[in-house]
Amino acid sequence: MSRKKKVITKRQLATLLRQRKTRRAIAKHYHISESKLDRYIRKYKLNRLVRKGRRPTPRKPEKIRPKRIVKTWIPVKNYIRSLDAEYHFVNINYPSARYVNQKTLICSNQKRNPIGQFTTVGIYSIVYVSNAFFLFTTSIRYSQQPKPFREVCDWVSVAAPAILEESYHSSYYVVRIVAYTFSRPKRKPRAVHYA
Repeated sequence: MSRKKKVITKRQLATLLRQRKTRRAIAKHYHISESKLDRYIRKYKLNRLVRKGRRPTPRKPEKIRPKRIVKTWIPVKNYIRSLDAEYHFVNINYPSARYVNQKTLICSNQKRNPIGQFTTVGIYSIVYVSNAFFLFTTSIRYSQQPKPFREVCDWVSVAAPAILEESYHSSYYVVRIVAYTFSRPKRKPRAVHYA
């Protein structure tokens, strides 16, 4: 039984080339040699789409403008759904609170800042990796002993960008921070010390 020959159309080939795929990857996709692929590229006059040189370094994503804030406190599900509509996440880590303040990015179970003392902050951020957006969370312990909300909040609003820069590999690009959660977990997250 012989394998059915794959038909290579100009449109399909142009699409693969526009996706910045290498000649080797495209040839493998069609089960043909690179020289045969080159003949198709010349035949369809697609030379200008062929990627040249080494694999590019991770680049910043195109700028997406956030929607205008209408209400301050909204349900977390609605907030994440609106972000997903803009960024089309591959993976989402949801904040555990019910509401989020769109201006301060603070999450709470009531439509107000959390009350009490906390040891740990969850930083939710949009991260761009390999041409895709993810919504990741990073848990950071602020102190061993619970501290007032305002102290922890003031610290994380200043330290969060540096924390995320330290947390992720250089091929990860942090697009923006979207939420903060405050808790007192029994399990200890890793300690991070910043001056």
